[in-house]
Amino acid sequence: MAFITTVLFWICALCFLEIDAQTLPRVALKKGKEPRRPLSFTQTRNPNWVARQIPVTTIYAAPFLKHHLRMPEPLQEAVNELTTSDISNRSSLIHERANGVKTTGTNGLYTFPVAIGNPPQTFNIMFDTGSGDFWVWSWLMPQTLTAGRNVYNGSKSTESARWNGQSFNVQYSRGSAYGLVWQDTVTVNGEYPIAGNPVECAQNLGGDNLVALTGVDGIMGLNTWINDSEYPAPQQTWLSYIIDQYLPLPLFTVALVRGGVGTMDFGKIDTKKYTGNILYTPVVPLADWPGSGYWLVNWSGYSIGRGSFNNSISQVFVDSGCNLVLLPQSMTNKYYAQVKGAWQQSNGFWMFPCSSTMPTFTFGIGNSRLTVGAKNMVFLNVDDGVNCLGAIQQTEEDSYVLIGAPWLEGLFVVHDYGAKRIGFAART
Repeated sequence: MAFITTVLFWICALCFLEIDAQTLPRVALKKGKEPRRPLSFTQTRNPNWVARQIPVTTIYAAPFLKHHLRMPEPLQEAVNELTTSDISNRSSLIHERANGVKTTGTNGLYTFPVAIGNPPQTFNIMFDTGSGDFWVWSWLMPQTLTAGRNVYNGSKSTESARWNGQSFNVQYSRGSAYGLVWQDTVTVNGEYPIAGNPVECAQNLGGDNLVALTGVDGIMGLNTWINDSEYPAPQQTWLSYIIDQYLPLPLFTVALVRGGVGTMDFGKIDTKKYTGNILYTPVVPLADWPGSGYWLVNWSGYSIGRGSFNNSISQVFVDSGCNLVLLPQSMTNKYYAQVKGAWQQSNGFWMFPCSSTMPTFTFGIGNSRLTVGAKNMVFLNVDDGVNCLGAIQQTEEDSYVLIGAPWLEGLFVVHDYGAKRIGFAART
């Protein structure tokens, strides 16, 4: 679950092209000989993780940068406040505004074990449903960027091969990574090795916050495979390969836990992890980028607390790799109008006294409704011990909704790769 931020990002040459999934080349892999069966992965506490202070402006800007969304003016002004010393010293490229606050982040605290190569090299990897690339810190990087990490070395694997002519350039809310592509055997949590899987080997990073993502060795994208940033030929992902070779059902589920260990199941739906019915809705194309592989759906409306239901369609990103929930300004204002003592920083970020009572939020899937609990409306406590950071933050009125980790921690989410749909249910 990729949770950190940045402002400097690289523009991928493929980002504005509509890609036909049927025309993408497919790497010839060795077929699995084991019978099809589901996989269950549990996060582990990252032994190399170190806590650090993060400016709230950095947190707020992250999802806008990752998904190329227009920032509200106060946030954009905060991001633009860069000093000469910041740039010359290569310190944080998002400068907190006057009277801004910092908080202790937990990004990278929980990861999944992934092994690459033969003999296997093991890494602490974050899974991210909002991107499609699998990349790692590699031996091709300057040593100044690899300290304190497990670094992949393709030259030490008997099954690796350089993919001549193939490169990658992936951008995140937390920075960018670019480099060369190798092929090697990839095994997640000791299950089902994928021989010849593309492994993107970073040569360098853009921005500072990926560097500051302590103890994390790489990111595994679980978006649909057409969102891979490799060029000149985008490739399928680890997810598409295990679906093709191993899984009995072409789907995976996400069950995050607030401040704890989450799970992901591939190829099955565990009925013990949710209550009620799973509400399904089709994945829809992104209007500005129809060929993208985002997990994007439509809401049929919303209500706040005990208020009446507002029938209005919104396009919604579902992204486990984002720390916040973004709602259009009118929805956000209506929500915080019901929170006693709520206020906005100069960068537009909503905060409130931790003692405040938080209303629930209900959204519509077709004719059905699903409610996110009050506890999922708090992102983090500020280090002053009095105030809390809101999970809900505002976008421009005509922008998208984004469901990030705070709400996903209260939901059971099915990513149905085969049927191109997403299902939501209440957590047990």
